[in-house]
Amino acid sequence: MRLSRLASKKIFSAPSAVLLGLFLLLPAGGSNSTLTSLPNAEASFFSNDLELFEEVIGLVGDKYVYAPDYKKMFMASIDKMIRALADENISLENESTGQSISTFDKNIRHTLGYNRESALETFKKAYYFLLEKSEGKLSKKKLEIAAVTGLMDSLDPYSKYMNADSFNKSMRDTEGSYGGLGMIVTMKDNRLHVVKTIKNSPAQHVGIQPNDIFEKVNGANIEKMQISELADKLRGQPGTEVTVTLYRPSEKKKYSHTLNREIISIETVEYQTLKNKVGSIKITGFSKQTNDQLKEALIKAKRDKVKGFILDLRDNPGGLLEQSVKIASHFLYRNRLVVYTQGREQTDRDEYRARYQNSLHSMPVVILINQYSASAAEIVAGALRDSGKALIIGENSYGKGTVQTIFRTSNGSGIRLTTSKYYTPSGTDITSQGIVPEIHIMKDRIPKNSTGASEQANIKFLQSGSASTIKLKETQINEFIVKNHSAVLK
Repeated sequence: MRLSRLASKKIFSAPSAVLLGLFLLLPAGGSNSTLTSLPNAEASFFSNDLELFEEVIGLVGDKYVYAPDYKKMFMASIDKMIRALADENISLENESTGQSISTFDKNIRHTLGYNRESALETFKKAYYFLLEKSEGKLSKKKLEIAAVTGLMDSLDPYSKYMNADSFNKSMRDTEGSYGGLGMIVTMKDNRLHVVKTIKNSPAQHVGIQPNDIFEKVNGANIEKMQISELADKLRGQPGTEVTVTLYRPSEKKKYSHTLNREIISIETVEYQTLKNKVGSIKITGFSKQTNDQLKEALIKAKRDKVKGFILDLRDNPGGLLEQSVKIASHFLYRNRLVVYTQGREQTDRDEYRARYQNSLHSMPVVILINQYSASAAEIVAGALRDSGKALIIGENSYGKGTVQTIFRTSNGSGIRLTTSKYYTPSGTDITSQGIVPEIHIMKDRIPKNSTGASEQANIKFLQSGSASTIKLKETQINEFIVKNHSAVLK
């Protein structure tokens, strides 16, 4: 199976899926590898040893956005296997002519070159040597998975190996429903904050509020946990329990709740008609449900006879490429270019164009973005900006300019692999600066002693000489909103 996700996904008949990110690796060379004093590979011709590893090598060789650096990949695999063994008697050292693996009774040296087949043969001999020295501490399967994990981690920040559970979870996420508690969470100042709770969810029922900060899950401290790790702990089979402890800054008080997981249908689109017939659309992500939810919002907007839209993409981490194209299509002339992707080869280019005959292309649109607006959100903002259709307000966006594809492997696990870069219709690669707003909102109320992402982003903006010609302070915007009793930017 294959999916495209910005982190984009569409399903193809081949074993794979598609997503979005950023990266650069050195091209592969052509020198041969050599090996001295290593045992012969013990696998027979019909052995399925390293079947998964070779399958992944094939996918990376054929599909990766950059020419693979096989030497770097195999070195990372060997290093990961040694770390997985966690045996103080086995160590890896880099030498001028290659690497050496040392044990208490033997020291072997190997040289990995850039040629795929010869480097693979060298790797196999190292694998069997380590398998022998593990003395049953690690099975063949676990040692092979360590090798695959090391290989994928060496590519870029978004390419990863996923075991069967992680792979299936990733597939469920794209459907727009899951077993969980019903919260949207973001990372701010290195703390995990609740952005909002989903309507009629377990989280809403127990009174969890926006800006609550996670401290514990099932009694375990989550201080250094990432969003994805927290999500893994909160999600699970419907009907099972999970206990969360949160700190509420507004009350300076902690709350603990034990909740039963339920099937959560993710509401990625929120709509309200503001005064002066302005439609406010907040999109929190791009799942398979998003375009259908937007269509319902646009029906309400038509009923209310709105004259323009505010499209709020702040804190939107992205999602499905196909959905971003559909969302942008509502505000563009049919067949106008929305985005194009470029793979490793010049011929590997795909264009995505606006689809709808009866679009809202004549409606004025203001788009709100911030440093957490990424991937699919950046595609929508970039497409509408390049068309001259929209005014962009806020902060420079995240800058996630690559597409990942999810491939299912033969053993039921999968890999997420960067397969192409994406560009806005004008040919802009947004990786370095993100989408740059025409009106930049500067955060001028930063907490004392703060070294969080918001402060760092503001400093970066002030130092970079941003192309934004109009700059407004956040306090100025808030004063304007209060004065005019408007909820437009709330």
